[in-house]
Amino acid sequence: MRPAFALAAILLAATPALAQELPQFPKIAPPEPLPEASCDTSLANNGEWLLGRWVAPQSRWEFSRSGKGIAWTLDRKGGMNADFGWQDGTQITGTAEQVTGCTVALVAGQGAFRFEGVLTDSGRLFGFATNQKGDSVRFTLRRER
Repeated sequence: MRPAFALAAILLAATPALAQELPQFPKIAPPEPLPEASCDTSLANNGEWLLGRWVAPQSRWEFSRSGKGIAWTLDRKGGMNADFGWQDGTQITGTAEQVTGCTVALVAGQGAFRFEGVLTDSGRLFGFATNQKGDSVRFTLRRER
């Protein structure tokens, strides 16, 4: 029995040292408020930079052409932000209201879900989603690999 306690004590003492050697991945949240747009937002843009798949923790976004506009789908995984009204496997679809060379405004459900985002020079899309109750969720999206 004593050897087991000794082994457990040694492992417990080594745990903080091992944890320091593991790679640390910072959680990057979008700054509040969103960064200033780095492009001229008054110029029309076809939104080509937005098309394709983007990911964030617990979510996956897909943007595609739909007629003259851009349609999008958000697949939400996990129970994060349950107070926002999301459950495991929530899917939301909508359209882009406005797209510039580096900003986007999305809407779904006649305004029940709104998203405003800014593309940064590093290629990440920082944004906030808001529901009808005024609750908001922050996103940091990156291109899916």
